[in-house]
Amino acid sequence: MKTISATRTALITAALSLVGWPAKDGWAQVVVPQASSNASGGATQSGAMTTAVVAGTVLAVLVILGALIKMLDLKRKRDGEAIVVQARLSDAVLRDPRLFSLPITPTAHVPLWTGSPVTVELGGHVPSEDLRQAAIHLVEREASQLGPDVRIESKIGVEPTMARRSA
Repeated sequence: MKTISATRTALITAALSLVGWPAKDGWAQVVVPQASSNASGGATQSGAMTTAVVAGTVLAVLVILGALIKMLDLKRKRDGEAIVVQARLSDAVLRDPRLFSLPITPTAHVPLWTGSPVTVELGGHVPSEDLRQAAIHLVEREASQLGPDVRIESKIGVEPTMARRSA
């Protein structure tokens, strides 16, 4: 969270400094009166062109910075959603008396764009295939209550020699 805040502060500071920089030069060029000769008329047009190019560049930088800030904010929001999904599924595993002592960890991955399914990776080890299936079914049932766009990827390994702590 501190990294996002520091990045956002740096981007805003850079944008504000870029906004103030060309304004000083542009105003100085516009305010200075020019003589009516051809050479000074070309200098005025050159100064106006430079000001327009600088203003366009600053505008483009501001648009890019705004898009980056929006993307960072969206990523933070989606990471928060992943934490909620992960916590709810972890709580469901811990409430089940057959599974609470087993090292089963659901890890949620929420894509940046809305509309893509949330992926939940189930990791860990269990002593039997029955407990593996029970864990998968439990997480699928809990995930179905969260919404239809949750995909479960099981990476639970079965180790028959694994000693159960809660036996």
